[in-house]
Parts: sequence; C-alpha cells; structure tokens
Amino acid sequence: MKRVIIFTFAVMVVGAGCKKTYDDTVGGKTADQRISEALATYQKILMGAPYGWIFVESTTGIAYNQGVSQTGPKIVLGYYMQFVDSSKVTMISDFDTSMTTVPKTSGYRVKALTRPALIFDTYSYLHVPCEPNDAVSKSPFGPGYGWGTDFEYSFSDSRVPAVTADTLRLTGNLNSAGGLLVKATQAQRDAYLQGKTKGNMVGLGNLNNILNYFKRLTVGSVSYDLRVDVVNRTITFTWKDGSGNFQTQTVNYYVSGTGINLFTPIVNGSQTITSIDNITWNGSFTLFTVTINGQQGQVVGATTPVIADAGAPARWWNYANDNRLYWASWNGFHVNGVDDAFGVTTLSNASGTFYYYGYLPHLFGPPNNPDADAFAPLMLKKDSLSLNNYFTAPGFPPSFTGGKVIFTELGTIGTTPPGGPVDLSQQTLYNPAGFYLVQTGDKTYDMVLATDAKTWISWFFPR
Repeated sequence: MKRVIIFTFAVMVVGAGCKKTYDDTVGGKTADQRISEALATYQKILMGAPYGWIFVESTTGIAYNQGVSQTGPKIVLGYYMQFVDSSKVTMISDFDTSMTTVPKTSGYRVKALTRPALIFDTYSYLHVPCEPNDAVSKSPFGPGYGWGTDFEYSFSDSRVPAVTADTLRLTGNLNSAGGLLVKATQAQRDAYLQGKTKGNMVGLGNLNNILNYFKRLTVGSVSYDLRVDVVNRTITFTWKDGSGNFQTQTVNYYVSGTGINLFTPIVNGSQTITSIDNITWNGSFTLFTVTINGQQGQVVGATTPVIADAGAPARWWNYANDNRLYWASWNGFHVNGVDDAFGVTTLSNASGTFYYYGYLPHLFGPPNNPDADAFAPLMLKKDSLSLNNYFTAPGFPPSFTGGKVIFTELGTIGTTPPGGPVDLSQQTLYNPAGFYLVQTGDKTYDMVLATDAKTWISWFFPR
C-alpha cells in the first residue's frame, strides 16, 4: 500500500512540474487579434470605395420563418450602396420604383459573429423584401416569410481580402441569400443618383404594353421572343438555335442605373446576352429600341412565335387528362390588352359565383356519352365547386398539329345566353385558327390565339 501511495505521489510531483500550454497564435497573433484585424480590414474596404458599391442579392428559393421553411420562386435584387462612415450607409434599390430615386440612409455594423459579419441594423431598403407582412414585401411565400432575402450577412470570402479589394462575397445568416458587393464606377454611381434605374424599370415593364403576346427582340440577324414577368422578376428568352431546334431559358434579372442585368447570361451560339440596355419606345408602345452588347436592336409585337414548341399542345392536354383533373384560369381570356375581356369573373347564377374557368379533358365518355372534354366556368356554392349549369363540350381529344391545338365543338350542356361571358369565351375557343401553347412553368401554360396573338388565356394546374 505504501508503494502505491509513494508512486502516486511521485507522478503528481512530476505532473506538477510539467506545464502544458496551448498556443493559438498564427504568425504571432492571437485569434482575437486576427478577428479585430479582419473587422478593421472589411471596414476600410467598405468605406474605401470612392463611388460606392453595387450589391446584388440572390435568393435560394427557400424562405424561413421561425425555423419553418417554404419553397417558392427565386429572386435577384440590385442595390447601390455608399458606406459614408463606420455606421451609416445610403442605398438605392430596384425592389420598387419608389426606391430608385430617393436614397435612404440607415445603420450598419461590421461585427464578429461565427465569421466577420455585415449587419444592416436599422430599417433600410434591404428590409422591405424581408418583411413578414406580405402586403409590404409582396411575397409569394405567404405571411411571415418575405422573399427569402436577408439583412444580416457573413463575409464568405475564402480569406480576408486586401484593403484594395473591389469585390466582396456574402452569405445571408437566416435564408442563405447570396450577396455580391462590387465597387461601382463613377458612371454607374452617377446613373443611380440621376434616377436612371427607374427609367430602366419602367422601360422593361412597358414591353408588356405591346398588345401581341409574342414580343420579338431582333439583334442583327438573330431573333428571340421575350416574356417579361415583373412580379417574379424574370425574363424568358425563346429562340431557334443553329440547328433549327426550339430553345427557351428563363433567367432572373436586376435593374441598375445602366440597364437590365441578367443574373444568368443567355448563350446562343457565338452570341452571349448579359444585359438589355437603353430601352426606349415610341408613344404607342409598338416599337422599342434596345442595346445588346453595344449593338442596337429592336422589340416589336409578333403574330407568331419565333419557333413553336411543337410538343406543348399535347403535353398540356395529356397532363390534365393523365392526372384526372383540369386546367384552371382565374380570369378567362385576355384580349387586346384587357384582362378578363369577356367579364367571366362577374358571372353569378343558381350554380354559384364564378371561381375560375376550367378545361376538363375527357369529362364525358362511353357508354352513355360520346368522348368529349368540357370548357366551363367552375362555380363556388356553399364551399364546393361545380360546373356552371351551361357550358360547351369540345370533341375528345382536340387536334394537335403544327405546334397548335384546335378545338371542335361536339355539343353543349344547358342553354348559353347569347353574347354573354360564356358565349364569347366559347366562340373564342372554337376559332379555327387554333392556339399556340407556351409552357410558362412546371404546371402553367399560356394558350395564345393564332390569328394575331392578341388573345390568350393563362392556365394553371390546381394541385
């Protein structure tokens, strides 16, 4: 027993004589010193841009609210920022035209979190698309989510850049939105401060004042159809490639003082489009001029697509048929610039009140009925949907030819009042010219009348 005690005591004595220390220095600097230096460097970089910064924020399509996520469309936003001192930043935003001409000053901090962070700590234009109130943020995710943007970011460069850096990368701390800060040139700053961002936003939106569905962009000998979605901030380009094949690509955009910037370039053979600049138009919105890669082009209305999606008509009909459901439209036909041109949303009768217009593949069939579809208003009554008490039955299936769908009337149900919303809708459906089908999303299509492309109906799949 004595030997054990003596041995234990000896080990304790030896251990007491050995002092092990952990050295966390790198290059002779402690972690705290390195963090302080990194924060000071980022502060100098932000304040060291004489003409400010352009900040481009891109979302992942996922938004969080108290740990619960929703999935929706991605968005890209553009800002001009001037970090005027160590705590104040002045910015311009393309989120809304009202934010393009009135610079807003708010607070910010460069702070150590898990990584060096850039925090916009008082209400700014960055906070608006983050608003949980969807009436403010215009969020498609619903109340509580905003657009999945951020206002607190971590610097995500692989190493602390030099004080002279002209680019900084950021990652949002809540929604992981991507951020890219790029030093602005004097010309870019001046364009922002002169309010030219608003002019570019208005010009892009005015493309939708062309009455034809197909907006034809021509640059040199190359043509594209453009579809501009100013709500989700996307532009869809459709074109015929060098082999004559159908090509389409939807890209996010942001607006700066110099033009409409594509977040993802359009590459068509040897031609690459990164922005649409200098949008101007005549008083009747029939001719727009633009600049692409320094070359002047024009946008006009077209009566036919630059190339039809030959498989779209059958794909549209078969999807609803295979899933035993229907296509729905909130407003019926758009005609000559007028939504709900026939007034279907005002429809109300013993069947209920109008909810949406539907196209129902193969609703009727043997043994008691011939094969037929249904084109009918769906009416809401006592919290349930049913077909209107009068509608038309197109033959099953419609004709798919030449990239178009053509409908033929097989019969009617009930008595349709002549000249009313349903009658006018039915007359349009049976136009012998038929319709082009344009797929606008995974479960959405636009059906465009082939006569002059000034009449169309937008379908969505309600499941």
